[in-house]
Amino acid sequence: MAKVLVFDGIDENALAPLKRAGLEIVSNPQATSEDFASDDEVIGIILMMYPVDGAVMDRFPNLKVIARHGVGYDNVDLQAASERGIAVTNTPGANAGAVAETAITLMLMAGRLFETSHDAITDKKAADYMVSKSGQQVSGKIVGIIGFGHIGQEIAKLLTGFGVHVLAYARHDRDVPNGRMADLDEIFQQADFVVSALPATPSTTGLIDQKAFDKMKPSTVVVNVGRGPVIDEAAMIASLKSGKIAAAGLDVVNQEPISPDNELLSLPNAFVLPHVAAHSKEADFEVAKTAAKNVLAVFEGKPSEDQVND
Repeated sequence: MAKVLVFDGIDENALAPLKRAGLEIVSNPQATSEDFASDDEVIGIILMMYPVDGAVMDRFPNLKVIARHGVGYDNVDLQAASERGIAVTNTPGANAGAVAETAITLMLMAGRLFETSHDAITDKKAADYMVSKSGQQVSGKIVGIIGFGHIGQEIAKLLTGFGVHVLAYARHDRDVPNGRMADLDEIFQQADFVVSALPATPSTTGLIDQKAFDKMKPSTVVVNVGRGPVIDEAAMIASLKSGKIAAAGLDVVNQEPISPDNELLSLPNAFVLPHVAAHSKEADFEVAKTAAKNVLAVFEGKPSEDQVND
């Protein structure tokens, strides 16, 4: 019987079409190599973040599709998949609302230094820090959004009520109802909030580096809901400590899961989440439903509109 390997905790309601098609669902944590043990009957994998290279793919000689449960697919070797005739898909837009809401949350939490204000209730060090600090509002500011796909556009949409002016950067020009397209230098030099919604690729890794931080205003708040490697983390930490930028709100970091001794967690002007922006009840269902749809399409010999490899 043909099988689809999924991860524990996936929204099972979204998998109903696969079961109706006669596919067996096999669930495990997808946390170790043992969770990807060889199996000739596996034709599809709905994948979270475990890295899948050619060696893992070769354990499943009848594998037809790897469906990422999310937008990013940097944990899948696309060339190896293409060489083996395996389709790799993602779920663009399915969790855009959840990620955009998180971006707004990070802008507010980091910009207003709310976490440190909370800690100051019982922590003298935090209280001393806040004596000379005041957070800044989002309203009326210039917001630079780097990466203006589904998520970036949704962020701009949610910001409409704040009366901001958006400077958007993307590979292709798009309509920006509350602003305009801009280049990176304009964003780094002018934005009060710099928001990255970029995936990690060879061209985006380290894009926001020390030179970029040096161009920013000392009041700038940097937010990342894309991928950690887009930002040079050492440069960001140095800029936060020196006052080159005011604060950072991060859902992602370079090495995940984030280590408890990551210096970002001890900085009073950094607010960090453990890569949870894309997760909500609604988003988890939509993403799982889209991933399942992609598996089913490939299983039935149909093209998937969400395929990301050749």
